[in-house]
Amino acid sequence: MKTIGIYLAGSIKKGHENPQESFWTEDDMACLRRAFSKYEVLFLNPAFRMDNLGDQHSVLGRDMTQVFCSHVVFVDARDRRGLGVGAEMMWAKMNEIPVVTWSPKNSHYNKTKTTILGIQVDHFVHPFVHGLSDKVVETLEEGALWIEQMLSDPSIEIKGIKHIHASMEYYQENQLPTDLPMREILSCDSLNARLTRPLVGTILN
Repeated sequence: MKTIGIYLAGSIKKGHENPQESFWTEDDMACLRRAFSKYEVLFLNPAFRMDNLGDQHSVLGRDMTQVFCSHVVFVDARDRRGLGVGAEMMWAKMNEIPVVTWSPKNSHYNKTKTTILGIQVDHFVHPFVHGLSDKVVETLEEGALWIEQMLSDPSIEIKGIKHIHASMEYYQENQLPTDLPMREILSCDSLNARLTRPLVGTILN
């Protein structure tokens, strides 16, 4: 039987946070086990641990190790999340690990309509959710179905560091010419030089 490691990104219960916030539950994990019955499913869950939580350097290392070891990162983005989830998503993309994000319509990161800096935006998906996810789903079951398809179909393209580079190039070609605040910043020679330096990962890729 093949093994699949699923990293469960989301919130870890902390005493100072909203007790009504969504978390990965035993029922959620049971649902995923049923969906992948032909696999041995191992959950890499940052909430299950016995390490020293007062050792911040080690905590970072453990979480990044879990993401790095996983076959797929499943993000619970039903509610607002903290710094760690975005960092985990980016680390996954730096290593071409698939990311599926559970973000239902009209939840915090997925709005039919919203206002940003006084401007109305329709069909808004948070740019980091959109850009760092290989698939955004509305239900747990939809996420499981996509993972199953991804595991069985090698033609499904998984985003990596090149996608991040491509988003920067797209912005520079399509939006920078009219983005006056950014153009003023780049009139500084030292910052403009940083923009044109070789991108991380281009030599290896």
